[in-house]
Amino acid sequence: MRKPSPRPAAYPFQAVILDMDGVMVDSEHQWMLAEIPFLKGLVGRWRVADHRKVVGLGVVDLYYHLVREYGLRLNRKDFLERCELLAREVYRREVSLAPGLRGFIRDLRRRRVPLGLASSSPRTWVDMVLRRFRLASGFAAVVTGDDAPGRTKPAPDLYLLAARRLKVRPRSCLAVEDSDFGVRAAKDAGMTCVGLRSGHNNEQGLAGADWEARGFAALGYRSVISRLKAAWALTKAPQPASRA
Repeated sequence: MRKPSPRPAAYPFQAVILDMDGVMVDSEHQWMLAEIPFLKGLVGRWRVADHRKVVGLGVVDLYYHLVREYGLRLNRKDFLERCELLAREVYRREVSLAPGLRGFIRDLRRRRVPLGLASSSPRTWVDMVLRRFRLASGFAAVVTGDDAPGRTKPAPDLYLLAARRLKVRPRSCLAVEDSDFGVRAAKDAGMTCVGLRSGHNNEQGLAGADWEARGFAALGYRSVISRLKAAWALTKAPQPASRA
C-alpha cells in the first residue's frame, strides 16, 4: 500500500500579496526612462528626482499631483489617454520579469499558499503584464487602481481589498513592496511587509518595512522563517534594567 504524500510545509503566512511595478517587473525603471521626456513636455520640467517622489502613485493620483504641484493644464481624459499609449510601449515591449519570480510563485503553489496582487496601476496595465508573461493563473486575487479610484497607495485600501478577496485577515498576509508609498499602504493595512531591493530602487526609503530583501531569492520559505525567528527572538530578549 502506497503511503500518502506528505502535506506541503506550512508557510508562515496565510497569504502573500505582491505589488506589480518594480516588484514583479522592472517597470518603475522603464517608466522613469519614458516619463522624463513625456512629462517634461507637459509641465516644462521633470527629472529623476521628480520621478522618485511619485513612485507607487496611481495614474489618476499622479494627474492630480501634477496639477497641484506643477500646474499641469491638460485635462484628465487626455492625460490618461496619453499615459495609456505610453503604458502599452512600457509593458508590452520594455519591461522584464523579476529574476526568481516564477520560482517564488511555484513554491507558494506547492505549499498551497494563495497569492494576491495589489497594484495602483489600472487594470489594463496589470492585464498586459499578466498576459505577456502568462502569470494570471498564479494569482487568486488581483486588485488594481481601478478598484479604489482616488484611494491608491499610500492609502491601505488596495491591500485591504486584496485580503478580503483572498478571505484572510490582513495581519495574516505578507506584502512585498519596492516603494515608500507601497510600504506605508501595506503597514497601514496591518500586514507584515518586506521591502524588496531590485537594484533600481536604492533611493526609496523602505525603513517602514519589517525587513528588506534583495530579490526573490531572499524570499524563499527558509529565509522568511529565519527572519521571523530573529524578529521573535528580538522581541523576547530581556531588556536592560533602567538606571534609577
